Amino acid sequence: MATETANDVIERLADHRLDWERVKRNIGAALHHELPDDPPNHHLGPYVAVSRMSGTGGSAFAKRLGEALDWPVLDSEIVDLIADTFELDGAMLHLLDEAKANWVRDVLGDLMPHQIINLDTYVHHLGKVMRLVGLHGNVVLVGRAAHLFLPRERGLALRLVAPLEERVLRVSEHDNVKAEDARRHIEDVDRRRAHFVEHYFGRAIDDPTLYDAVLNRSSLSDSELSEIVVALCHRRGYSK
Repeated sequence: MATETANDVIERLADHRLDWERVKRNIGAALHHELPDDPPNHHLGPYVAVSRMSGTGGSAFAKRLGEALDWPVLDSEIVDLIADTFELDGAMLHLLDEAKANWVRDVLGDLMPHQIINLDTYVHHLGKVMRLVGLHGNVVLVGRAAHLFLPRERGLALRLVAPLEERVLRVSEHDNVKAEDARRHIEDVDRRRAHFVEHYFGRAIDDPTLYDAVLNRSSLSDSELSEIVVALCHRRGYSK
């Protein structure tokens, strides 16, 4: 039986009838093959990328949006997929992920165990996964600068925002921690996410021109936000 190439896998990924567990297995298989460095943009998407301030409940919103669109949602699952595919230490990989990356580099420096993975290698793998997910299309991606790895014209880039005090209250109640601890956590995560985007893409994470829509969670309910985004997707012809 002939060995399946990356292009073979990508063609099958275009069949949106595949259930998502099979899609993840297919993506993992394709990552072991050499992918084109610059796949044609018209092969990517559609997708919705959700960037979020810490404490805005971005993961919960993305889940609701995925249910409304009947699209799978990838959040930390992206990191798990990289770990499984490349047989890496999942715990270390999660330390390198998005908001934590700068902290790991600051603390470990040259002592970081390169036989496990370094930050630049992680981001390289992340880009490959994002491109493959983009080739599948019809997916909601949470964080990890997805909209900067993928062509803007092939999907929707969203930014969730809310006043700091509201975010502090949400995190304090959700995690059952003191308000001052919630505030420190939020400010730290936001700072590290901003560093990730600036370091690897040379952009400011809060630049509104990076997004198709900036959505204020303090003035709109989850259902209203979801309806807005679903309407935008339908208007652009995105469908299951």
